[in-house]
Amino acid sequence: MRTLSAAVLVCLGSAAAAGAATTWDVTVGPGFDFSPSGLIIQVGDTVRWTNAGGIHNVQSDSGAFSSGAPASNAWTFSHVFQSAGSFPYHCSAHGAPGGIGMAGVVTVQGGGGGGTPGSLRFSSAGYAVSEAGGSATITVQRVGGDDGAVGVDYATANGSAQSGSDYVATSGTLSWPAGDDTPRNFQVQILDDSLDEANETVQLMLSNPTGGAVLGSPAAATLTILDDDEPTGAPGFLRFAAGAVSVSESAGAANLTVVRDGGSTGAVSARVATANGTAVAGSDYVAVDQSVVFGDGDAAPKQVAVTILDDAIEEPAETFTASLSAPTGGASLGSPSTATVTIADDDVPAVCIEDAHTLCLNQDRFRVRVTWADFQGGTGQAFALPYTADSGFFYFFGPDNLEILIKVLNACVPFERFWVFFAAASNVEYHVEVADTQRGQTKVYDNPPGVYAPATGDTDAFATCP
Repeated sequence: MRTLSAAVLVCLGSAAAAGAATTWDVTVGPGFDFSPSGLIIQVGDTVRWTNAGGIHNVQSDSGAFSSGAPASNAWTFSHVFQSAGSFPYHCSAHGAPGGIGMAGVVTVQGGGGGGTPGSLRFSSAGYAVSEAGGSATITVQRVGGDDGAVGVDYATANGSAQSGSDYVATSGTLSWPAGDDTPRNFQVQILDDSLDEANETVQLMLSNPTGGAVLGSPAAATLTILDDDEPTGAPGFLRFAAGAVSVSESAGAANLTVVRDGGSTGAVSARVATANGTAVAGSDYVAVDQSVVFGDGDAAPKQVAVTILDDAIEEPAETFTASLSAPTGGASLGSPSTATVTIADDDVPAVCIEDAHTLCLNQDRFRVRVTWADFQGGTGQAFALPYTADSGFFYFFGPDNLEILIKVLNACVPFERFWVFFAAASNVEYHVEVADTQRGQTKVYDNPPGVYAPATGDTDAFATCP
């Protein structure tokens, strides 16, 4: 995402007409930029893009407007902005949604007392329902503003579940009047059967926000239909419910959930044992080595609490692992059978001090550190490379192999938030820790091993303005 300096926020673009409505000009190309890349305009104003060279187009991130396919002729495209909000866009040939590559943003003020319509998103990236549950309730939130009436379309699509046999396809529109940010729900009807099968998934999507609202994150989610037709005589599989768990140093305990699926015949058990990573038993947590037991017919999840030890030492986020082993009663181990627990340090200093492993961003207010673990069991702290006042890089194994680009942006005006954006070119396990040294708040972002890291944009990261 491109950021706007204080000077740019005062006046951007060139006005081609004065009066109640203004036309603002943006030059496209001839390189790989929109000039200016950021505009602040009023409701009813027009933005006119003119191609100065190269194969380009204008494509709204949300699909609200488009100049068509990329073209090299001297084209001109105009769009009238009728509602307040933030409208990011990009060139589909040289950029992508989220401010990646050739991108810009139009911020529209007015039309509702200077507020913002907010963003629309699912309340969770994942939902679950029993096959016998009848229906799943899916919640959509309006966050970051409630100025004006807004709406958004929702729809389902097949994952491994098939509409007509596993669920009933649905689509529609959710609406909010001005001043209303109450969550909205829609239902997905589930069709029960007597087949013993794996859990199945339905894809959920939001699209076409209206009234100046934008899509938040997540705008796509997964509904998992949990099969309730157990095979006769099957003892099932034992696994952790999640392969990565984050907990604050002051939380008291990290709760690991062990689930039994694929059958519940007979009594079964498995051993749960912890092992040090960068966190050390006795000083950071209390080691666990115990059995988890399920009785005959028992498929209720079991909790294993690992005590977390708090201290007054300012340190990076630390990790340890918990592993399942030695299943009994004919049970097998499912996946994941190992979980990584990240302990987020809550001893945030009043001042960020930059060092080889620390970035100090946004006027040195936010301290950023990264830890990693590779596939051979190696762990370490990432090395920091400052870049701008708001951004920097991290590398794990060598300065020529940059792994993560991260930035912390001041969006207090008008969004009352500090934003965190980062992207990684890696599939190793890592943990990004961002701490607000003025307010003592910390957020940790985890990437499990073997997963190619998605780009992350957290526009609700820190409600700690100013």
